[in-house]
Amino acid sequence: MLDGQVAAVSGAGSGIGRAIALRLAAEGADVVLAGRSAGPMEQVAEQIRTAGRRALVVAMDLKDPASVDAAAQAAVGEFGRVDVLVNNSGIGGPSAPLVEMPLEEWEDTLRVNVTGTMLACRAFLPGMIARGSGSVVVIGSVTGKRPLVNRTPYAASKMALVGLVRTLAWELGSSGVRVNLVSPGGVEGPRIAWVLEQQAASRGISVEQARAEFAGGAALQRLVDADDVAHAVAFLASDRAAGITGEDLNVSAGLVMY
Repeated sequence: MLDGQVAAVSGAGSGIGRAIALRLAAEGADVVLAGRSAGPMEQVAEQIRTAGRRALVVAMDLKDPASVDAAAQAAVGEFGRVDVLVNNSGIGGPSAPLVEMPLEEWEDTLRVNVTGTMLACRAFLPGMIARGSGSVVVIGSVTGKRPLVNRTPYAASKMALVGLVRTLAWELGSSGVRVNLVSPGGVEGPRIAWVLEQQAASRGISVEQARAEFAGGAALQRLVDADDVAHAVAFLASDRAAGITGEDLNVSAGLVMY
């Protein structure tokens, strides 16, 4: 459980981020919701407050270092500390063969998904290090381990997060701060719907066929629900995972087992 702890979740207004924020609050945490779209995050914050926990919405643009630093300062100013950081924000990037990939779209994907994660860690970690405790959970993807046609910048960015997490776990181990990665498979929602549409178009098959093939490749024969990911994040954030750091936990319905 996370009773009395403070968790910061980026991209908490929808999808996986929303599910994570609500799950952490259900386990007793007060929650900082950080991202660019205040409206959806305010709705999530209201749900958290109704459930009896505190919530703060802060603006944060992962492409703007000053914005990330300001979000961390606002969180500490409101709650006094942050015990858990969940780096959930990211973008899907373009869908095109690499030889046709505009450089700016490649760089934008890595800037948000990789550099943005680094900036958030750099901004939120000093307090955890000073207290000698804390948990960082980064949301990766099984696409960091297996091919996804025409999505090289996304795949490269998610693979980069594996190296970031493992190395940061070593750097912070002596300080008592743990760092772990969660790699979801296809999560029900608008993003996987877009991916399947792109895959269907590139292969000349129907979206229904693409979805059936994708789900059929998983041992559980299904996609993943956002709540599946949220439960895994809550576990890694809590003392139940006190002996776990540097790990990459698949939540993929058995699509990936490595």
